[in-house]
Amino acid sequence: MKVTLPQTAIDVLKEILNENEDKPKYIRVYFAGFGCSGAFFALALDDKKDTDLEYETNGLKFIMDKVEYAEYGDITIADTGHGFLISVENMPKGGCSCDSGCTGCDN
Repeated sequence: MKVTLPQTAIDVLKEILNENEDKPKYIRVYFAGFGCSGAFFALALDDKKDTDLEYETNGLKFIMDKVEYAEYGDITIADTGHGFLISVENMPKGGCSCDSGCTGCDN
């Protein structure tokens, strides 16, 4: 498992961890569903489980479920200035456009 992210994202995530000292210290990357732009992934502070893989970089500990990692691959986190954009090596297909109903199927 590998997570790539810029220094700005590293700094923001460290700040979030420092502000939430009573929360778990692992950053979970997970598939969060489909939206108007297709598949999206999210981050959450969580405890590590037996079914997780771990990747540490710059003092940050990322975790992802082994099954999800096998399906989606390595992770890239971009800092958009308004939050993070999370992409994966094998981005799932599906979703919808903003002017149609959402489905998880390719047309």
